Amino acid sequence: MSDTPWHLQEFKKSLTANGTLVPVVQQLLIEKRLKSTRDTEHLHPSEICKKDWCPRSSWYTIKGYEKSDESFTFQRLNVFEEGHLIHRKWQNWLTEAGVMIKAELPISDDDHLLLGHADGHVNINGKDMLIEIKSLGVGTFRFENYDLYKECNGNGDEMWKKLRTPFPSHVRQAMLYMHATGIHDLVFLYEWKATQEVKEFTVKFMPELVAPILSACVMVKKCVASGIPPMRPAWIEDEKNKTCKQCPYSKICWRDYGTNDETSDQFTPEVNDGEVQRELQPPRPSDSGDAGDSGEPRRVIRR
Repeated sequence: MSDTPWHLQEFKKSLTANGTLVPVVQQLLIEKRLKSTRDTEHLHPSEICKKDWCPRSSWYTIKGYEKSDESFTFQRLNVFEEGHLIHRKWQNWLTEAGVMIKAELPISDDDHLLLGHADGHVNINGKDMLIEIKSLGVGTFRFENYDLYKECNGNGDEMWKKLRTPFPSHVRQAMLYMHATGIHDLVFLYEWKATQEVKEFTVKFMPELVAPILSACVMVKKCVASGIPPMRPAWIEDEKNKTCKQCPYSKICWRDYGTNDETSDQFTPEVNDGEVQRELQPPRPSDSGDAGDSGEPRRVIRR
């Protein structure tokens, strides 16, 4: 590993990249990234609701362990920025429409060490609702619904056309937000980045879907207090697992605790995407779909 900090390595690469404008913008985005701060003392719903969440990795973050070098290519930085722009666009529109109560609504729950932000709190015809804005690309389907990705042979437009329900990890994230705020309705706005088409889904609070995650949060909180890391999830057999390869704490995790035997008898969440899908009915036909989504279903309700 180079002794040069990762961000200085990125600056060097940006200065020697081909082109006239891209290196300048890449350096700007890296500087913005370095100046931004992210809380590292809590669990964030956007992370812990993913199907490959490892509570042990979160424990290392909270305990302040040093991460391995992280590289930000221009493509990756551009993807982040595009997502932010789509969020801001919808938040501005809803504010101008007079329905936005608060954009970037703070989410917190000390009992479960949760901290984050919902994209917004709106009031529609006297009803309070949360909103989550998601920008989708082919990579989203590949990670969130690989079966659909395979079925469509990676054809993005075909996957978008067949999308009928929000992704399970997004639903779990929504449930955590509703748990923390007491607002028990949430609207997803999905925007397909390739064409700017939009689909809308509404979900109601289903506490059973996040009960295992909340239990795991309590476990992580106890492990932070004790100084003993949680066990790795049962689906991680060795350090060759894809999740471990991408984890910034992989080396220290497997060096210090090669197996789970050295840790206390804790548990990790069993995240079941199928359970979420069973709780979601096929959407009803839209009464007023837009031109780019004519006839497409827009609403998801609980059974």
